[in-house]
Amino acid sequence: MSLRKSAWLLPLALMVSLPASADVLDINLNGDAAKISLIRPLPPEGLEAGGGLLLHKDDGYILDAEMHLVDRPEPGRNALFLGIGGKLPLISDDRRNADGAALAVGGKLRWTLPDYNRAAVAGSVYYAPSVISLFDIDSYQEYSLRGEFQILEDANVYLGYRHIELSYDGDKFGADRKFDDGIYAGFNLSF
Repeated sequence: MSLRKSAWLLPLALMVSLPASADVLDINLNGDAAKISLIRPLPPEGLEAGGGLLLHKDDGYILDAEMHLVDRPEPGRNALFLGIGGKLPLISDDRRNADGAALAVGGKLRWTLPDYNRAAVAGSVYYAPSVISLFDIDSYQEYSLRGEFQILEDANVYLGYRHIELSYDGDKFGADRKFDDGIYAGFNLSF
């Protein structure tokens, strides 16, 4: 079974394995792409897992599963949130007719501004070199930065920048390229 035909199994497996309610549902989009993610805390405390789907109108899609060890150094205030771990992106690149996967390691953080408790800055960085990239993908890079504003107790809106770059194994797929690069807007809901 090809990666392209079996990619729908990942979100199905995530939905079945996670409890019925999600901690955070995140939806964002720009002119070319839309992403939906689901993140859930797991026992023991300090561990979270989730998955997402980034659908690009011209380039295909990236399905990912992620797991992080997380910490809130100031638990009463929740001013700083740190996560270290990784994600497993399954990539279907229609433009290059390439499929692949990677085990991208990295982390994420979110910092709530001290004097403006409704405003926050968040970012993430992930990288997978060729040694942990599979099939047609030779390496994977992703980073994002965004500004958030809390509009309700359990809802944030945000504006950010996301960059995803892919490198390919061999000459038949061409040079490295940006799968997604640009400004996006979205919201997340906590349950």
